[in-house]
Amino acid sequence: MQTCKSCGGGSLVKVPEFEKELTVCTDCGEVVSMRFVNPSILKKYTNPDYQK
Repeated sequence: MQTCKSCGGGSLVKVPEFEKELTVCTDCGEVVSMRFVNPSILKKYTNPDYQK
């Protein structure tokens, strides 16, 4: 079972946010993890032409 690193709480929920899914502690509100639902959207950041 995953616990919050800030408060040690074990009440975690998954919250959808646009293209991301956040795992949040309901005890203190800390975001424990963030995951992109569609990681292929990140490929544009690896393109050198995007850095201009």
